[in-house]
Amino acid sequence: MGQASSCLAGLGTSLEQLSDDDLIREAFAFLRSRPSLSERFKARFSSPLDFEDPSDTDPEVLATAGGITILAATHWSPPRIHCSEVKPGQPLSWTALPGLAMNSSKVQGFSGFWVMRFPCTDKLEFLLNDGTSNWMKNGNANFVAETRGLWVLRSGKLKKYAGDEAKPQVALSGDIADLEAKGGIILVYQSRWAQPRLHYRFSEDRPWTDPPGEAFAPSEVTGFPRSDAWWAMHLDSQAVEFVPNDGGSQWHKASGGNWRIRGPGAWKLTGDRLERIGEVSEAEITTPAPAVETSHAPGAVIEPEAIESFRLADLLESKNVILLYRSAWTLPHLHCRDLTQDVPGPWTPTPGLPFSPAGDIAKELDGTTALFVVKLSGDVSACEFVLNDGGPHYRWDKASGGGNFRAPGHGVWLVSGGRVEKLQAPPEASVPEVVKVTRTSVSLSWRSASTSVKGYRVFRNGQQVAALPGGVLQYVDTGLYAAHQYSFTVAAVSTQGVLGQPSEAAVATTEPAGKPGIPSGLRVTLSSGKGVTLEWAQPEDHGGAPVTAYVVERDGEVVATLLHAEKITWTDTGVTRGDSYSYSVFACHLPPAEQKELRQKVLKDREAAAPPEEDRDILLNIPEELNMSEAAGPIETTAVDELEVGVCMESLREQLAEGQGITVFYQSCWGRTYAHCCSQQEKGWTPMPGVELESSPCHSFPDSENWLVLCLPYARSLEFVMNDGERGWDKAPGGKNYKVMTPGTFLLTNGHLDPVALPPQEPTGLSAEAIDGSRVRLIWEPPVLGDGEAPVKSYRVYRNGRVIGTTETTKCQYQDINLFAFTDYEYSVSALNRQDVAGPLSDAVNVKTKLPGLPSAPRNLRANTRKEDGKLVVQLEWEPPADCGGAPVASYEIIRDGTVIDIYDVPNARIRSEAEAAKPMDPEAAARRWIRSTCSYSSLSWFKDGMNWIDSSIELGECYSYQVRAVQLGPERASQLKKGGVVQRCGSQFLDNVLADVVGPASEPAQVRAVAFLDPPKMGDRRSLILFQSFDWGSHKAESWYTVLLGLLPELRSAGINMVWLPPPSDSVDDHGYLPRKWYVLDNNYGSAEELQHLIQSMHEQEIIPMLDVVVNHRCASLQDSGGRWLKFEEPDWEGWAVCHDSPAVPGGSGAHTTGEPAAYAPSVDHSNPRIQADVKEYIKYLMDEIGFRALRFDFVKGYAARFQTEYVRAAGSPYAVAENWNGDANGLHDYVRQCQGVMAVYDFPLYYTLKRCIHSNNFEELNCGGRLAGIAGRDPARSCTFIDNHDTYQLAIVGGCFGNNDQALRGYALILTHPGVPCVFYWDYVRAPYVREKLLELCAVRRDANIHSTSQLNILCASHGLYAAIIDNKVAIKIGTNDWSPGGGWKVSCFGAEFCVWSRP
Repeated sequence: MGQASSCLAGLGTSLEQLSDDDLIREAFAFLRSRPSLSERFKARFSSPLDFEDPSDTDPEVLATAGGITILAATHWSPPRIHCSEVKPGQPLSWTALPGLAMNSSKVQGFSGFWVMRFPCTDKLEFLLNDGTSNWMKNGNANFVAETRGLWVLRSGKLKKYAGDEAKPQVALSGDIADLEAKGGIILVYQSRWAQPRLHYRFSEDRPWTDPPGEAFAPSEVTGFPRSDAWWAMHLDSQAVEFVPNDGGSQWHKASGGNWRIRGPGAWKLTGDRLERIGEVSEAEITTPAPAVETSHAPGAVIEPEAIESFRLADLLESKNVILLYRSAWTLPHLHCRDLTQDVPGPWTPTPGLPFSPAGDIAKELDGTTALFVVKLSGDVSACEFVLNDGGPHYRWDKASGGGNFRAPGHGVWLVSGGRVEKLQAPPEASVPEVVKVTRTSVSLSWRSASTSVKGYRVFRNGQQVAALPGGVLQYVDTGLYAAHQYSFTVAAVSTQGVLGQPSEAAVATTEPAGKPGIPSGLRVTLSSGKGVTLEWAQPEDHGGAPVTAYVVERDGEVVATLLHAEKITWTDTGVTRGDSYSYSVFACHLPPAEQKELRQKVLKDREAAAPPEEDRDILLNIPEELNMSEAAGPIETTAVDELEVGVCMESLREQLAEGQGITVFYQSCWGRTYAHCCSQQEKGWTPMPGVELESSPCHSFPDSENWLVLCLPYARSLEFVMNDGERGWDKAPGGKNYKVMTPGTFLLTNGHLDPVALPPQEPTGLSAEAIDGSRVRLIWEPPVLGDGEAPVKSYRVYRNGRVIGTTETTKCQYQDINLFAFTDYEYSVSALNRQDVAGPLSDAVNVKTKLPGLPSAPRNLRANTRKEDGKLVVQLEWEPPADCGGAPVASYEIIRDGTVIDIYDVPNARIRSEAEAAKPMDPEAAARRWIRSTCSYSSLSWFKDGMNWIDSSIELGECYSYQVRAVQLGPERASQLKKGGVVQRCGSQFLDNVLADVVGPASEPAQVRAVAFLDPPKMGDRRSLILFQSFDWGSHKAESWYTVLLGLLPELRSAGINMVWLPPPSDSVDDHGYLPRKWYVLDNNYGSAEELQHLIQSMHEQEIIPMLDVVVNHRCASLQDSGGRWLKFEEPDWEGWAVCHDSPAVPGGSGAHTTGEPAAYAPSVDHSNPRIQADVKEYIKYLMDEIGFRALRFDFVKGYAARFQTEYVRAAGSPYAVAENWNGDANGLHDYVRQCQGVMAVYDFPLYYTLKRCIHSNNFEELNCGGRLAGIAGRDPARSCTFIDNHDTYQLAIVGGCFGNNDQALRGYALILTHPGVPCVFYWDYVRAPYVREKLLELCAVRRDANIHSTSQLNILCASHGLYAAIIDNKVAIKIGTNDWSPGGGWKVSCFGAEFCVWSRP
């Protein structure tokens, strides 16, 4: 120390001559040259509590000095201690993970340990780890050093140091002679156990170590290498008693006892020999099991004695010591010694005396575990013992507390559960009294034996028939035979479980036999045209004699005689389908007299099988009039299955008039639908999945609309649940089953089961008028409202036998459009009631369309710019006219700025498909029907497809206005089609009567500016990126938020903000857009799809990257399914299969299990489904390629697995993507980034929490984590998106509300806008005050001008109380806090505010 002090004094004098800047620069250079010292320096100045290495110190000094010292025995090198000082009323302040590196111990007597001292700490909470992912905890809790002093942690247990406790050496190396010179005992042990342990004590008055003891260390002693399975330990003592073990149930003992070493020196233990190294000596042996005081003594070893009687009563009268032992071991042994004399006798050789199975003794003693017995010789009146399993590795059973068992006198001793108890003779029971006798039972009672009674056993004719608790003094013995004599005795059971001697017998004779009782539980289990199955059970009263047969009557005639069984099932196959039958069943002592052969068989079988005590003639002595019971039944049934499926009628009126059975109409979207049902509870439920529903033939519930029917013509009641045969179930509200209690016809829709109302009558007076070539007007009269009919709600219109529409009101007219010219059509109409039940069709009318007219304007024209082969183009998309005018639209005129610039021709294949789309099923039929209802342009598949056209002749930066006009088929192309084999269908003559130059009106114009989409940013781009969150929780209230943002773009761009996070764009259930419904509908509360498109195009013009908020973890349905659940989705179209089956928000999904946290507010989407994955990828691709988004933000990524998110980002071309993973643990976020294989950045919540604490406390120590910035920004800055607030944090109490006041928020922004990572500016902060807005724009400009990017070099110069100072890329310097600081010369102030300043290089 003196030399060190001298060197430091000289160094201090030299350092005084340096300037502050030179001193800091040289100090950091020196630290970099000494990595270990640098690490210690960083830890010292980043730790929330003071620490030191106690060096070579006596443990007694550490135990009494101030502060807390931790000594830990572990194989980690070095272990890390993650700790916090515990101060009353203050939160814990933990060291940065993984914690402080502990020092190799130089504490005297604790070499091989690891040590750390906290000199100013009064109470410490801590955990140990290996610096990665392995942790040592106190069970499930942390370790706590409650008071000052020295604490020792070994074998997972923390204890305060006691001056006299053993201090084992963990690792030994070197020569034996050198080790002996240190004093104490050196023990080397040869063992193949993975980690042997030593259970020991230093003397008889010292405690044993806690089992299994201290762990040996692999030997590095010369001559005893670890490669030969040698282990070593140093014991600071002159003597020791010990037993090695494997840490579990295997113990290495000396022959008959423990090992003992009585003097210091080096010893080796191998096999059964303990030798002092350098000379051979026999081991001194002690005789008890581990942790037992033992010694040799004169006298004879205890011998066993043969057991003559295995009756417990005889053993209780014996004068020997008899031990009973309950054990699961196969062959337990008694290791014992005689205590009869003043001097204990020697212990029996290990393993000891073998026990014998207790045999009949076990019947006289309560208990279920196997019972063993050993009888000691008569000269032994007391003994001490322990028990074992007989070896070879020995498992030991000792008394509670770890001591030996003792039997201090002769008698029978029971050993069980760590206790030994002397058994006493049980009390005697009184003679039972016969209270009542019937032909099948005897009632008994008796007096209480004594207070020390646990229970009673009742015996009939010497056999136990009952075991009763001690408070019960009566018993009724049932199931007896009539006219029989029985003998009853009672025995008492003591509280020790010992069975006493039976009492004197009480004799009773039952009354003569009578009729059997009625068979119980008669029921029909199955009834069908193939047979009727009956089931019943034996009578509760057999009449005092055996019941051997049953007689079955059908309609009063005997149809079967069956022999007795516990439960009888019989099927009557001689039935006629649809007939009704009545069944009765009789119980018989013997089969009826007329069935002599069957009766003789029963008597013969009884003679051979009856027990000896039974009267063989009991059945023969029963009078014939008492042979048969009264009838069970009659029970009525019809030979049909109530769940037999019938045929539903086409006419609903006829189905209702039938009035038999139960019919249920059900509209289903499942591929196959089943009814899991039950007509009667006693008959049980159908096997899964149940009865399959059939397509409905009823006109009122057409198959074309997915109506199914369950028709059960013989059912009188029904309980059922619809399902898809797999995971999809449709249950009644509340998760209950649907129930029908009476026959009838029912309608199941939206979770409600209602009787079907009588359908309306057919409309009358239907007429049809062709307006022109594409339109037909229909007019009719309403039907007459009959009794029991519900009012008409609307009308359903049919064209050529297929539904084409429904009127919205009861108005009796309808106009059909977009038809073919010169074509015959047939129309009919039906009325709908309020249940949407349709009545019969009206009389059909026929009409032929006229000459084609003008087509209407094309629909939904859209114009977007995109790149194609590296060149900027405008893509037009539109849909065909709503009405083609009666002739095919063969082409479209493309109009740009009022001038036709091109003609888009519809491919001939599309037009040709019109002729092939519909052909007559039966041309000769009176009522014309077609295979498909395609005699309209609206129903052609190509008509539903959109058109697209590319304009490649555009100038960059110019604005264009586009329109489209539809042009009908002309004579020239008509001739081409006719020559190509097109056949005119349905009587149409459209190819023969086409007109030239029939052009419809122009569409609504679509404007576009020729601006190229920006290239997507990439992860780790070495350019300045500043993200702007462009909305808060109230932005949706604006008339058009997209228009508001449009006005901000120039200001944002001028400040260097070049990426804007827009709100979720899709249609949503909630106001904020985070409960998306229809993905491809881009009109929401923030504005229209057109306004969004205009905003994004303007952003590309301003070179600002639009970021898409991807909300695909959950999704809300647009419609309810047939079960009334919100599980029908539109755009894209999904159903219950798309929702995870464990989604709590809307139960009923049939998808897979969630792969993350289920959303509680909307159905969780099953991302493991390949179709879902394809739809998500297509949705993102559409928004990027067609709408113009260029970066991605993923909402609530905890809801589904990271592997799916990785796929979605890569499918989009791996643009910059950031995930909302709300996790304040940097390790957890870092793991998530690895799971995403680096394609995803994260919002830096760890830095957010840390920075907020530091700015509020003016203490910035937490920001410096070993020279790195806290959070993900310090670990992986390219994947850190830093922020001060967002739409969640600024208004949620869970994080304490917004970041802080205006000045505190600016200090936070000053840091993130000058540091690595991608910073995000929040709109609410941007507009919170004019001067805040001004400063934010200045800070953004500093970042832009210095090109600070996500991976810029950060040099933290100070992070202490009152000051944070850093230099970034040697271009920008910053200080935050109340203390003064300056980067020195060569810098200029670029932005400053309350307690912060930012400099940049000129």
